[in-house]
Amino acid sequence: MALDNPLWQYALDLYARPGVTAAALQLQAAGASINRLLLACYLARQGRELPPDLLAGAACDWQRAITHPLRAVRYRVREQKQTRPELDACYRRLREAELATEQVELMLLWQQLGELSPDPAPPGPALARRNLQRVLHGIEGDIDAPLETLIGAAFPAPGREA
Repeated sequence: MALDNPLWQYALDLYARPGVTAAALQLQAAGASINRLLLACYLARQGRELPPDLLAGAACDWQRAITHPLRAVRYRVREQKQTRPELDACYRRLREAELATEQVELMLLWQQLGELSPDPAPPGPALARRNLQRVLHGIEGDIDAPLETLIGAAFPAPGREA
């Protein structure tokens, strides 16, 4: 399975849109997986419901075993580089490594998508909201504004396409 696949390309595009990075990081701080948020939007663009199976499995195992521990190390180095600027190069490399693990996770999600039968639904903001709410199930806090930012970026109003 290729690291460079349509889900990866969509994730790069959506994440680069105005407001998406901040919204996704806010939801991540509340406990959400950014890759699952991007997947939910991708599926909504494709007119597909987010199957619960995609919230578990190999991609989830990878995230838990590889990405999360690496992110924790990166956060520790980020804190230390405040008083030790010589750690900046190490921090940047850790950030690159974390992005590489995110790409592997998206590849695993892409692979899982291919194993599931499609469940067609009308594409649009309503489907994006349903898919995102599945990802955000059980997450508490003020998530309405970042949720709407993601939906707006995935389905921009006419004349505001990215």
